[in-house]
Formats: sequence, C-alpha cells, structure tokens
Amino acid sequence: MVRQSIQAMRPVGEEMRQIDYGQLPEIIYVDGVLFSLFSMPLLPWLEAQEPECRFDLRTPQCARGYVGKWAVDEDKLLLIGLHAWREGKYTGVRALFGAPEIPATWFTGPLMIEPTAGAVREGEYPKARALEVRSGLLSGHSPSNGQ
Repeated sequence: MVRQSIQAMRPVGEEMRQIDYGQLPEIIYVDGVLFSLFSMPLLPWLEAQEPECRFDLRTPQCARGYVGKWAVDEDKLLLIGLHAWREGKYTGVRALFGAPEIPATWFTGPLMIEPTAGAVREGEYPKARALEVRSGLLSGHSPSNGQ
C-alpha cells in the first residue's frame, strides 16, 4: 500500500529548477523507499549561521561540499546523516547539531526527488517528483490524520 507522503508527490513542473545530474545527489527515505534528492534543504540553515557555515569542497561533483541523508517520518523532514568535511576534519549531524538526527524546521520549499536506479523497473524512465515542505512539515496533510 502506498502511504500518504508518496501520494502527495507531484510531477515536477516547468516552474521548478532543472535537476543538475552532474552533481552527487543527497538521499532521502520517504515511507522507507530510497530516493535521490536534488534539492538542498540544509542550505537555509547553513546560510543563517554566523559566520556562515561552509564545508570543504573535496570534489567538483559536489559543489555544496556535503551529502545529506534525509528521511520523512510522520510528515516531518529529518536530517539523519551528513557526510562533510570542515577545515580538513570529518563533520556529521552530531557535530553540527549535537544530536544524531534533527527535524529540518528551517526548510520551506520543494524537495525535488527521483527514484534511485534500483527502484525503477526495467524499461521505465525515472520521473522527478516534488514534495512540498513548510517549516519542515510536508504540506497538504498532517501527521494526525494522514491526509
């Protein structure tokens, strides 16, 4: 059975940014299904830090300097992992936030996602979708009633 959060995904329209396939995607689990994430939900938090938090650029295929691991759990967007380097030292979620995972309450906007290669059936082309998020919560339905 497909859960509400996957049902809430909509095809990416022309008003959305183009996906940059030349960059390493982040990853996100939606209802236990793995997707590639081509949005940067950590960026607003990084830009709000004083001084602005920056990561070492270790490869041209990852211009943002990190790869985040995200999950949607009970309609909440959570940062559950981070692979990054700052000033030559490995940095993860716990180093930045003091906890192994953190609700992304700072993020509002679309999450552009696409099924990973293993989730696409042979002969099908993966279709980009968007999840709308407001203050870290999926919009369009609430955790209490699943709509």
